[in-house]
Amino acid sequence: MEDKNGVFSGNTQENDQYGQFAPTAQPPQMAQPGQDYNIWQGQPQKPDKKPGIAGKIFGGIVLSLVIMGLFVGVQFVVAIVMMIGLAFGYAIEAPGDVSYVTRMLTEAIGDGEFMTNLTVIATAVSLVVAVFFYWLLWGRKKTQEDKQYFREKVLRGKVFLMISVATVGLYFLAILIANIIGFVSPDTMEEYNKMMDMALGGNVFMAMLAAVLLAPISEECIMRGMIFQNLKKYFSAPAAIVIQAVIFGIFHMNWVQGIYVIPVGLALGFLAEKSKSVLPCIYMHMLNNFMSIVLALLPEVCQTNLFCVVVVAVCLSAVWLMYRQERERFEDAV
Repeated sequence: MEDKNGVFSGNTQENDQYGQFAPTAQPPQMAQPGQDYNIWQGQPQKPDKKPGIAGKIFGGIVLSLVIMGLFVGVQFVVAIVMMIGLAFGYAIEAPGDVSYVTRMLTEAIGDGEFMTNLTVIATAVSLVVAVFFYWLLWGRKKTQEDKQYFREKVLRGKVFLMISVATVGLYFLAILIANIIGFVSPDTMEEYNKMMDMALGGNVFMAMLAAVLLAPISEECIMRGMIFQNLKKYFSAPAAIVIQAVIFGIFHMNWVQGIYVIPVGLALGFLAEKSKSVLPCIYMHMLNNFMSIVLALLPEVCQTNLFCVVVVAVCLSAVWLMYRQERERFEDAV
């Protein structure tokens, strides 16, 4: 039987002793102009107040930078603790010999394998913290509608093919940007390469573990998880995508990488908004970092500017065509 006076009507009825149906609640008040009607309580309510400039700056941008800084701090603290533990071990070997401890620490810092292991451990700790807080703040709040949307519209082979092709194009775009930076400032690029060799130039397996597995999960939970979701409370989706991409560049703590990861950050933010999940972003980030291994197996011509331009053009054109075909499936996304 059709329920004409159910919860959505704002009225409830029950059968009295005479068999008559009588209302037990007052009819809902009509909403006045400028008010929203609360269907669950049957009462008008004021619309949410939009944050002002101060709210956007402090609640959106500043808080997002604080979140980023906290996770950078986690990795820094882990590195300091490891260095202190190493220094304590050297002090036990040579009690009272400060010069020995200093010399051994200097050698350890210059040792690529030690620095790679340090990077892996710091990234792993950051991952655990990031996943926990992302789940606590956002992940556990996903509705059944969100999960159904992901299964039906995102978890499809064609969508992940589109993500894969876009990732290849974006990776070669990053190479093109890096080549331009190297042409403009060769010294800067040389310093950047030395820094990367120090951080990930030791054990190859450990370097791959950090770059391809640990870092993408950690960074996506931080950037497209907590930070992007926080920004969307204060800004429109397009503005939040741009801001989080810039913060993503800052997160890398060097301006060379900070510049060439911004296009990737924009794509990841767009993907997070359309898919309503960080899982496709993690996949895209992993594939992007894995491309450095693939590139090492390719001939040097694949790093030339002309080759990069051709790959970028072909990949982005293919993605645009595929996205036009899939756009209707994402019509519920903002």
